Amino acid sequence: MFAGSLVLGITLVAFAGWLHQQDTEGWPSENFVTELDKKYHKRRTRSRRRIHIILAGCGAAAIIAAFFGLGAVWVAMWSIVMVSLVVVVALAGVDALQTQRYLKSKIPEIRKQLLNDDE
Repeated sequence: MFAGSLVLGITLVAFAGWLHQQDTEGWPSENFVTELDKKYHKRRTRSRRRIHIILAGCGAAAIIAAFFGLGAVWVAMWSIVMVSLVVVVALAGVDALQTQRYLKSKIPEIRKQLLNDDE
């Protein structure tokens, strides 16, 4: 129990840190040049930062559970992890809807760019 909780906790904290670093620096294929792009990137970074913090908190809770062992604290920490991961899934759904709205509003820009390239 100790080793599994510790490994999972450290992995979650490291993964949250890596995700935050990648999102802050931007992924290799991303470029945000227009005002719409910059506004979306700012909103996306802010909302994903919340997810990264929750994931890191799940890792910390797993590490705490590892050190306390079986008992009331262990049950409480793993319950927090379970509820937090449900919240992460819900926030990911909200992020997907936000991305869809952005792409929908980006279509006229893309269409205009493609028509200008054809000429």
